[in-house]
Amino acid sequence: MSEQDEQVLDATNSNEELDLELELDDTEDVEAQEKTYSESEFKQVLGRAKRAEAEAKALKPKQSNATQSINNTLSEESIDIKILKSQGMDDELLKELTDLSKLRKKSPLEMQSDPLFLAIKKQREDEAKSEKAKLGASRGSGQVKKEKSLSSSGLTDAEHKALWRERNGN
Repeated sequence: MSEQDEQVLDATNSNEELDLELELDDTEDVEAQEKTYSESEFKQVLGRAKRAEAEAKALKPKQSNATQSINNTLSEESIDIKILKSQGMDDELLKELTDLSKLRKKSPLEMQSDPLFLAIKKQREDEAKSEKAKLGASRGSGQVKKEKSLSSSGLTDAEHKALWRERNGN
């Protein structure tokens, strides 16, 4: 037997052992049909059963507390916010929507059709469109490529003669 099993056996109440022994004496017919356990085997099995019961009782409150904490963290508002985010609403609009929903004491999903929120949303969309519509600074599109002429500096004799011939048609 392991030390833990011995500790469990020592912790059992002697009155319970006597009661169990008395019950076993009355049920000798059942023992004749079933496998009989020695006293040490019976104590070992009893100790295991009691330890399993104690562990089960200890786990029960922890499990119920865990489910309660999960239920407490998921409020209707947080669920609505997650739905709206999944639909693609940006964070600024979502903040405005939650502020309005708290002010009017409605859910954020109901506040989507509120005229005040729709006006704010339209204003944001118009601002975004106007930002996209602005033209950026041109980058070199207005520059003209310099062509060589007879008065250009740095021409070689051959280039100067070729330009003079083009001009005069020779």
